[in-house]
Amino acid sequence: MTIAANQPTETDLIMAAVAIVPGPDDTVTFVLQNCGSYAGHWLLPGGHVDPGETAEDAARREAAEEAGVVVGELAPVGVYDIRGEHAGEPYAFRLHVFRALEPCVIPPDFVMDPMEVSDIGQMRPSELLPHPTDMRILNDAGYGDYDPELIERLLAADGVRMDYQGVTMAL
Repeated sequence: MTIAANQPTETDLIMAAVAIVPGPDDTVTFVLQNCGSYAGHWLLPGGHVDPGETAEDAARREAAEEAGVVVGELAPVGVYDIRGEHAGEPYAFRLHVFRALEPCVIPPDFVMDPMEVSDIGQMRPSELLPHPTDMRILNDAGYGDYDPELIERLLAADGVRMDYQGVTMAL
């Protein structure tokens, strides 16, 4: 495979993590992203892995920071390499996905950071269309029932490539 000069390589991947956090009544926790390449999309809470932090710790931290949920035990779901372009610049990250084993409720007094998210909620996945990367993640984890052909069309329309790397406990 040939990589274009401006495309990030394997060593350029930014490490990131998300948490699938179930809520009450078969809901899942979502945040409406306010910044970055997925601004304006409903997403699972997540973000970059800080230096010295494990992917699991990052998933916990991001769930607490973005949605106010403090998750208990997490189980690994999968790892995805995601590549695209935002504002004319290529991006690439390795996304570690975890799921909380117990439901969590967003605290009623939680104050979100408007620099990161503009809304949070616990909704059934069938009630909204999150970013297509999260549609695929939810399908793969058994939480969603999105049309795989729709997901692929939406990813292609956004110029996003998403490759499943397997399930790992590493990082």
